Amino acid sequence: MWKKRCAALVLALALVPAMGAAAAETPAEELERLRKEQQQIEQSIEDAQDDIEQAGQQKELYTQKKNNIGAQIEAMKLQIDTQQAQIEQTQAQIAQTVTQLDASRQRFEDRMVSIYEMSRQSSLSVLLGLDSFSEMLRFSENLQSIAVSDTQIMENLRAQEQTLEQQAAQEQQQMDQLNASQEELKRLEQEYAQALQQADSQMTQAQAEKESYEKASAEKEKEIEEAERRYAEWAAQDDNPGVDFTGGAFVWPLPGYTQNSPMGWRTDPITGQQSFHRGTDIPAPKGTRIYAAAGGVVSTHADSSYGTCVKISHGGGLVTIYAHMSARADGIGDGVVVEQGQLIGYVGSTGRSTGNHLHFEANLNGTPVSVFDYL
Repeated sequence: MWKKRCAALVLALALVPAMGAAAAETPAEELERLRKEQQQIEQSIEDAQDDIEQAGQQKELYTQKKNNIGAQIEAMKLQIDTQQAQIEQTQAQIAQTVTQLDASRQRFEDRMVSIYEMSRQSSLSVLLGLDSFSEMLRFSENLQSIAVSDTQIMENLRAQEQTLEQQAAQEQQQMDQLNASQEELKRLEQEYAQALQQADSQMTQAQAEKESYEKASAEKEKEIEEAERRYAEWAAQDDNPGVDFTGGAFVWPLPGYTQNSPMGWRTDPITGQQSFHRGTDIPAPKGTRIYAAAGGVVSTHADSSYGTCVKISHGGGLVTIYAHMSARADGIGDGVVVEQGQLIGYVGSTGRSTGNHLHFEANLNGTPVSVFDYL
């Protein structure tokens, strides 16, 4: 978030028209500033794209998790339905057992009443139509046996009832756990839904920012194109007007060192793309002395591409440019007249450079020409 805010601030500053000092800006300085601003905008575009991809990944992750939670909830619902059916079945069994227990208890009580009455009435045999007292005793013994059996049945029913009640309690506990788990899953589902909405909002915002940065980049590119046009005019400007070039052959600006990349189309060592190389590159250690190829009027600037450099107007529209210097020589400044072979600066790697070297370039009326045509 902080990086994005910084990028947005940089972009805002980049789009604000320069005030005050803008009038004193040279074409080279303007081009350098615009290129830096463009790089900052391009970085903002990359950051926005990273945010889009990250939000997309988060959205995909939260979607998967939300779908997974939804599937778990559906499975949990089936478990709850099954558990509820089991509880209802157990409750029905308990009710049936209680009914059976009440019936057995009633039969037991009835038989106990009968036994009690038989023990108090010796004339029971008459009432029952029995022929002897012994038959009455056998009947009484049978009633007692039945009562004992009823007692056993009731005890079994009580034990079964207790077992069923314990089972019902366990099933209810499992039901409570299932309901709690379902509520937790629903909470997680809601959280993932909110996270998914937030990721989608972040993606939408990042896309909008990227579009804004791309628009700013296109506008900045137009500014750069115009600045490059003005820079080309500056580079082609003859600061020694009305004088024809009569200096004769150029001298080599770096005695003892040879070129390794001539003028012409080549693969740019930084961008990896095909581009036109306007001069020749001469590798040399940092600080190696650079001499004027011919006499003329000096113009200096610092450029994001050429770095610290010196331009010498020799007359007749012919100029030479010495780029990527680590520093200019003492006394070398705008409007200074130098002679052929005079010290003008030192080798470096400023600007867009992959190592210490001198970019040596010649232009005739704004068009690059081979320096070897003048050596």
